[in-house]
Amino acid sequence: MEIETNRDKDFFYSAVMLNTKVNSRVLNELTEQNVINNYRDLSDRELLKMIIDNKFKLGKDTVDRIKNLYESYRDVVKTVLGYKKIADVNGIEVISILDSCYPYNWKVQNGMPKVFYSKGDFSILDRMTLSGSVAVVGSRNPSKYALYATDMFCKELGSKGVTVISGMAYGTDRQAHISSVFTKGGTIAVLAGGADNIYPMSNKDIYEQICCNGLIVTEMPPGQLPLRQYFPSRNRLIAGLSDCTLIMEAGSVSGTLHTASFAAAQGKEVFVLPNNIYYENALGGLKLLEDGGNILLNTDSVIDSIARSVMFKRMDMGCPGELYYQEAIEKEYGESANIDALRELSRIKPEVLSDDNWKLLIKDSLTLKPLCADEICTVTSLPFYRVSKLLTELELNGTVCQEKGKYSLTFV
Repeated sequence: MEIETNRDKDFFYSAVMLNTKVNSRVLNELTEQNVINNYRDLSDRELLKMIIDNKFKLGKDTVDRIKNLYESYRDVVKTVLGYKKIADVNGIEVISILDSCYPYNWKVQNGMPKVFYSKGDFSILDRMTLSGSVAVVGSRNPSKYALYATDMFCKELGSKGVTVISGMAYGTDRQAHISSVFTKGGTIAVLAGGADNIYPMSNKDIYEQICCNGLIVTEMPPGQLPLRQYFPSRNRLIAGLSDCTLIMEAGSVSGTLHTASFAAAQGKEVFVLPNNIYYENALGGLKLLEDGGNILLNTDSVIDSIARSVMFKRMDMGCPGELYYQEAIEKEYGESANIDALRELSRIKPEVLSDDNWKLLIKDSLTLKPLCADEICTVTSLPFYRVSKLLTELELNGTVCQEKGKYSLTFV
């Protein structure tokens, strides 16, 4: 077998990292010394031979590790064939950091996988980039209180278009997936083994539901068993893929705390469900609150956190008018104005904008979350009497609706 296509090279990379002595440090040195352009060059056997023959100024340890890869090249190729066969049978896709569809939340974080695998509805990753996502994790043996709260929070967040991410473990994870898989936001399960490996097997029912209505994600290649040492790494991916993390219940020694630590290290907010101070299975979560975690009382603060993250992403990507929200607005209202240009004009020359332009900006601001009139005034920098007039017109034509003083788009 010749390693020629990018798909083959992505499988090859996974096989190398799991079955040879090549590691991230070796990749970094090869890249820094301009020996390779990216990880896909590892499949070039002639290049590997040149490295072994000391054609480049590399450290002895790096050369020795590349020699190990060169000597086991045929075995690695056999492993690649095995991956491909399992992937083809199970409908598993391989995605690279070099691909345009690689998740934004991972792309801006250090230590995320160069290659990952998925099974299910991949479009959920695109939607969640600008709709928001939340990690929901907790004990494998949760109390009825924690399960009830998990169900309520996941259903409410999911109904608002927020994607719920968890690890498909017993207890809290399972409830998070069950409660969100059929919602507008949907759910993503991040596994510690291959996307074809159901673990635990008792979750086969929810696994099958997620494959049909959500998405399975893992950095492990097809066929890989979910070994104990892979779970902490899985937890970092859960935190990395989300905009914030909800801790529903955690003991003083818990993998859930690892996810919280990863989220905090990534600069993301952590929310903790308050619990009984005498309940041993809640002590880890209470410690997080003591250390400055956000108390989880309702979805409002979570939505605010997600909205801030989404707004930052929209600004950082520089093309919100070309992505999900603008597409939804254009589809619903037939408008094609460039949101970016209108925002810039509203800042430097607001007097040139028509009422229709301002209405489009108001609708754009409401794609993140419902806002009251005062908040819309702040976002648009318009006086209250102008905002009130525009909102009234939008209400009359059915574009927006008002509930409890908050305005929201009728199609969201």
